[in-house]
Formats: sequence, structure tokens, C-alpha cells
Amino acid sequence: MRRSDNTGAKVDLHNYGPFVTDGVALEGAGRTDRVRAADPSFAPNRLTTSSDVALVHDYLNQRGGAERVVAEIASMFPNAPLYTSIYRPQSTWDAFLHHEVRTSPLQLLPVDRHFRRLFPLYPPAFRSFGQLDAEVVISSSSGWAHAVRTTPSSFHAVYCYSPARWLYTDQRAQSGRAGDLAARTLAPYRQWDQAKARKADLYIAISDWVRRRIARVYGIAAPVVYPPVDVSRFTPRPRGERLLVVSRLLDYKRVDVIVRAASEAGIGLDVIGSGPELGRLKALAGPHVVFHGSADDVAVTELIEDCRALCIAGCEDFGITPVEAQAAGKPVVAFAAGGALETVTDGVSGTFFDSYRPEVVVDAIRRCDDLEADPQQLAALAERFSAATFRRQLVSTIDAARRGR
Repeated sequence: MRRSDNTGAKVDLHNYGPFVTDGVALEGAGRTDRVRAADPSFAPNRLTTSSDVALVHDYLNQRGGAERVVAEIASMFPNAPLYTSIYRPQSTWDAFLHHEVRTSPLQLLPVDRHFRRLFPLYPPAFRSFGQLDAEVVISSSSGWAHAVRTTPSSFHAVYCYSPARWLYTDQRAQSGRAGDLAARTLAPYRQWDQAKARKADLYIAISDWVRRRIARVYGIAAPVVYPPVDVSRFTPRPRGERLLVVSRLLDYKRVDVIVRAASEAGIGLDVIGSGPELGRLKALAGPHVVFHGSADDVAVTELIEDCRALCIAGCEDFGITPVEAQAAGKPVVAFAAGGALETVTDGVSGTFFDSYRPEVVVDAIRRCDDLEADPQQLAALAERFSAATFRRQLVSTIDAARRGR
């Protein structure tokens, strides 16, 4: 089967097996989308003045936290091409319209929402770019971009959100034939993934929680550089009357825990987000719970600035919303796991709960109400996760590793 892109280049999709050996390259594989010249207003930093840089990301078809990070990195290196498997401008942040994006042959396939089903095709997709020969290659990865090939003279840094979850889910949770089949199916992908990870010159973790996972899965010691959060968009304000959840409505986010606790206690709760759990959550909700669906940044900012506290029940690798809440002068009520342990200080900027029982969650909410932190003090705590801090730490971490190479 052969298909053509709009440049007339031919792509043989039969070559897209799950693995391609180092001696195989796909012809005509890269497609470049140039939208406009790089914005000259960005001031160069040490890395851009001394190095030729290329950027890589798994896929650009979501409006998620990882894509916000990539947008920030791209603004740091406005002349660096950004390589990715697929790019859907309508499905991700507009910031990428201002950057040169180069896509793999997967760009030709009519997929967007169901892109994860293409997982056997991602290894050859990133091979299709050939060897990137930039002085510094920065891959933003949670599963695929870290596998991009670079020349021996390139320095390859991987900014890792997490080793691929679908590869390293605990197989002990499955039993019998299903567990055995999953183990046999995933084994070659794990071997491939680990081999590619160990070829990088530097791994950088988004949190200490992820740093430990990288050490366990890859045996790699990774420094931590926290992701950038746009804290400047928030104005610290006094606490309001209603709790707030900002989350995709997926089962593992455990939004049901907050909905149930607030409903049983008769506490007002606003929920921003959409997803397959919406129907079930509405069935659990009491009369004081309001579901706002998806909301733009303006609406989210207003609700965070006006809330009583932000609530998080899932285990996040980092978690941007707790930092945003503090930037708006609001404390956080969070499940005691994951990145929240690094962004929230119990008894100072928020309170933790260690059980999903409604009475335990309500107790954490009551303790949060008793906190005396001034909104300006909470906003000051959020500054350590600012975009400016991220830029300095990313550059200094890469530069230090290059000097020690």
C-alpha cells in the first residue's frame, strides 16, 4: 500500500513493522510544516548562542501539560526544528503555529483521537527522521521521542514525563492467560524501549516521583527539572466559598472521591473538565456540585482565583494545577502521593488525605479551611515553578552534562 502527501513524495506503509533495524531508512519520510519565521523577540540564551538545537516530541495532537512544556521549550529555541510523529494544529496549542514542525509519515494517516492504537508504528516513525545531526537534541518524551536517532557528535537530552506507562504497568495485576499474553506481547517493546533510553546522553525527570521510576525502569540517574507553570497569569485573591476540581474526567483521576465527599458534606464544588466519567460523576453528585465541562484558560483562571481550595484525588507525576492554585493564592487538598508531595507543603500550602473514604477527605478539607496562609505567601511559593525558573534550570542542567560528557 502506497500513499502520497501533498508534496508528491511516496511513502510505503508496508515498511511500518514494529521494529526497523539500524540499516533501514524510509525514503521521503519527513514532511515540514513551515508557518512563519521564528519570532525575533525571544532573547537567546547560552544554549542557543553556542549550539545548533533540534527538538523532538511524541505527538502534537493534544492540549495537555506535556504540550505546554514543549511550547515553552520551543519558545526558548525559536530556530530549532521540532520533530514529531503527527501534528494536528486544530487539536493542540496555537503556539506551534509559530514554529517549524517536521512530521513523520504517520502524518498522512487520518487519525487523531485514536492515535494510541498506532503504537506499533511509532518506532519506525521516529526512525524515519534519520540521524539528527544538531549539536544538541532535546527530546520531550513519555514513550517514543527518546528513540530518535542522533549522530555520535550530537548531545541527546531527554526530558521525561514518565517511562511509558502502557509498557510498565504491573503485570502482577493480571493473572492466567491474559497476564502471560500481555507479558509476551510487551517484552520485545520493553527491550527496545530500554535500549533506546540508555543511548541518550542525559535523562531529565519532571519530578522526584518520576526520577525514581526512571531509576527503577532504566537504571538511569536523572536530575530533576520541574516543568514550567504560567504563574504570572494568576492574581492572588482571598478564598471563596466553593471547592474546585480541574481535571480530565477519567477513572484514574479519582474525581469521584471529591464529588462524593463534597456531596455528602453539602459543600459547594465546581468541576472543570470532560471525559468518559462525566455521566457516572453526575449520578454521584449532590445539588451543590456544578459541572462546567471543558473551559478555556480565561474561565479556568477565574474559577481558580475565586475558589475555596483546589482538590486533587489522583496520583500525578507532577501536576500543574496545584501550582496554579497557589499562584492564585489558594491552598490545595490532595491525595498524599505523586507530584503533589513536591508541590504542596502539608499544613502550609495545603492538606493531604491518605484514604479515599469520604470522611477522611472531608477532614482534609476542614483542616485546609483552618490554614492561615496569606494569598501572597502562597503565590510566592508557586514562583519556584515559574517558566523563568524552568528555563534557567533546563539550560544549566544540559550545559553541565555537556561539560562532563
